[in-house]
Amino acid sequence: MKFGYYERLGPKQRATYRKSDAVTSVPLPDAAALAPRVAELERCLASGKRAATAKAAGALVAALCAQLGVDGVVVRVRTVRPAIQGGELHGLYRFAEKGKAPTIDVWMKTAAHEKVVRFRTFLRTLLHEVGHHLDVTLLGLHDSFHTEGFFRRESSLVRQLLARPSKPKAPPARRRPQQLGLFD
Repeated sequence: MKFGYYERLGPKQRATYRKSDAVTSVPLPDAAALAPRVAELERCLASGKRAATAKAAGALVAALCAQLGVDGVVVRVRTVRPAIQGGELHGLYRFAEKGKAPTIDVWMKTAAHEKVVRFRTFLRTLLHEVGHHLDVTLLGLHDSFHTEGFFRRESSLVRQLLARPSKPKAPPARRRPQQLGLFD
């Protein structure tokens, strides 16, 4: 499926768009190993402390990039989301510039009420921005478009990182033999 802006792209951009759209997941080699970092990020975000949240977000992204074998990215956590026309900014990826590392900015509080966002929303925003980074570093794309494939890759990362270890199934209950009463 092509989004409406596809028609405004040049030939090179259309080729990049199609390549992006064709990739629908990013398998993590060991998502379970990242679970403690995800839990730490959740704890820090709930505390409302920006510095701790930034440290935890940076550690998670660094570990994720290391697993995928790509260069890291600088993660900055900001406090209150900036209001923009039609809403508020949740996150922003900036491509590497000459002599500078790429950066991810994510905001942890809503613009309207300055309340800490829900963890799942924060994690999804963080991984959305990581997705832009992976488009360039992992997939080797020249640009990072919001394609259906891009959103599926984002969702695949979220699912893997939020997967709860399944509990071993209990063996089926043994049926007790019927006790025969005295008058049965």
